[in-house]
Amino acid sequence: MNRHVSLTLFVGVLLGAGELFAGVIPVTDKDVQNGLSPWNWVCRDDYVTSAICGASLTVGFKGTRQVSLLVDVGHIKKLAPTRYPIIAWSVNGGALRSHQLAEGRTKIVLASDAADPVVDLYVKGMSPYENRYAGDVGAAAMKITGFAVDEGGAARPLDLPGKFWLSIGDSIMSGDGAAYAAGQGRPHNDRWPEAGDGRASYGCLLARHYGCREGRIAYGGYNWPRGMAGVPGLATLIDQKTSTVSRLNGQALSPLPDVVLINLGENGVPKDATVIEALTKVRSRVGPKAKIIVMVPVSGRGRAEITRAFNEYKSSAKDATAHLVDLGPLKFATCDGQHPTAAGHEAIFKAAVGRLDAIVTGPSAR
Repeated sequence: MNRHVSLTLFVGVLLGAGELFAGVIPVTDKDVQNGLSPWNWVCRDDYVTSAICGASLTVGFKGTRQVSLLVDVGHIKKLAPTRYPIIAWSVNGGALRSHQLAEGRTKIVLASDAADPVVDLYVKGMSPYENRYAGDVGAAAMKITGFAVDEGGAARPLDLPGKFWLSIGDSIMSGDGAAYAAGQGRPHNDRWPEAGDGRASYGCLLARHYGCREGRIAYGGYNWPRGMAGVPGLATLIDQKTSTVSRLNGQALSPLPDVVLINLGENGVPKDATVIEALTKVRSRVGPKAKIIVMVPVSGRGRAEITRAFNEYKSSAKDATAHLVDLGPLKFATCDGQHPTAAGHEAIFKAAVGRLDAIVTGPSAR
């Protein structure tokens, strides 16, 4: 009997009103762990957690027709109900469904009467204001404790992409505002989760276009030197998931990304030294073969300063696999004059593909 079965499968857990599940698959199961988006999740013996919009989890199941997600919201204190995280998921490639977590909620039914379901789940929207860095668990983070299944149910391995893409950015890369319509306006402070769609982000669209699994380091209000919600500058954040949990395996990210896309500067023009320090640190953590692409903010903010700092870094570091991309003047739909809608992200994606093809699909050093 494998480890997760021997630990938890036949516990006969009662979840919700009258629903009896004979088994629980813990978050330590290797096939659950393999389905986590890279660099995004803090993993403990009894939970996984992420404070990143767009963080994802893809798990295949066998021997069960029912699957429920087990969650813990006990760490979320005194927040408006509309500030709780929103998840979205599909089952066997079907239509997306979504659900906003709520106080006291411990279970979300993901699949009912589906044969050997494959659940593809992600954090769709999240509040940008609560602390996302201090301690193991962010103040409004997503926290998963396992999956409830039928008796005999288990996770199974999936054939997931073998290339990895790291998106680093701010609220635009995060997908904040992407679920709103063009011109709908800036979300109220309590309404950012409902306005977001982490998978609408052009970073995610690019990763999928190039056949990569995306992991993300992107937060509302973020910038090269620091961000809101207690998040430190990129030279520190590349090393740390949270203040207590390293992102590194030894001195490098694991897995090593094939592509790193960085788009920062919308929230303030950075100093040259800050950009150079961050790029130097990122390169040291992703290895010499990863393609680092620095994109000028799509609004054009900080164009001259970011270009100057990048060129100084590239020249001094002699970094042949670092690239600067400037999409130039670009029209795209926004909800509030700044944050792209889903259609706006699609427009950015289409413009970027024309510039990135030669970089991403050219001769690979990996």
